[in-house]
Amino acid sequence: MNYVVKKLIYDRNAISTKESIIKISPISKNYDFENYFLKTTERKYFLKINRQVSDQCLVINKMYNDIQSSPLTRREIYYADKKIILMEYFETCGADQKNFNQKMLGEKIAKFHLERKPHDGYGYEYDTYIGSLLQQNKICQSWKKFYLSQRYDCLFDKIRESMRVDSELCDKILVTRDYIDRNLNEPNSSTLIHGDIWSGNILMCRNGNLKIIDPALFYADSEYELAYLYLNGTFGRGFYDSYKSNSQITDDFWQFKLYIYQIIPLMQYAILEGSIYLREIEKILDFLINRGNLKY
Repeated sequence: MNYVVKKLIYDRNAISTKESIIKISPISKNYDFENYFLKTTERKYFLKINRQVSDQCLVINKMYNDIQSSPLTRREIYYADKKIILMEYFETCGADQKNFNQKMLGEKIAKFHLERKPHDGYGYEYDTYIGSLLQQNKICQSWKKFYLSQRYDCLFDKIRESMRVDSELCDKILVTRDYIDRNLNEPNSSTLIHGDIWSGNILMCRNGNLKIIDPALFYADSEYELAYLYLNGTFGRGFYDSYKSNSQITDDFWQFKLYIYQIIPLMQYAILEGSIYLREIEKILDFLINRGNLKY
């Protein structure tokens, strides 16, 4: 395997001719990628190799270029093409999520959300990936329309294409869609969100810097990101209190948006990981249907 990895690097002239590779260590495999630690005579690298035919490495490169201005997400990219992406390697201290300073993280993520001026719409200039799943990001002036058409409807269609969904669950998804359409208000402004913040994408570096990796960028309601964090159990209430002291969390978030926004990543997990996540989707649907006395 080391020979194959070296050939990929040298055939592309991805590193300087002055460098010699002295160590290659596999780190992980996830979705379409194999990830490696690469050490040369000059520096250390993080290498991702895409085993599928897609533009995902190039999209990752574009996303990192777009968020280079933020210390929280800045990462140097040394080389990228459709097959590989060679990135800055972060030396971590191995802290897990319970060791993170939640107050500090609340402040930093709120600052990340506030760094960019609001966009004139929702979505992004190009489609992005979460895992190996392509996210449609056609710019839309309405957050509700974007959320329903390019997330809720699009993912529901993909689920029905890839697995069996019984008629009762389909009915619950459709009646909940109507409930969302009637009750979801437009946010005050659009926010560029990271899109995939969970404990595995938060790194505490040995130099004391905090990094959040693997972006899945798009302009959204900022509270969509907060619901995603809640779903993954990444932080406790202290995080949200800190975030609120630096940015806005509406009352509607805890009463309504927290639940409807969690449906989307659960749909994504169902497509990426399997139908077991349909049960989690149905739990949220049942809660909303019972609370709203909805008929299906």
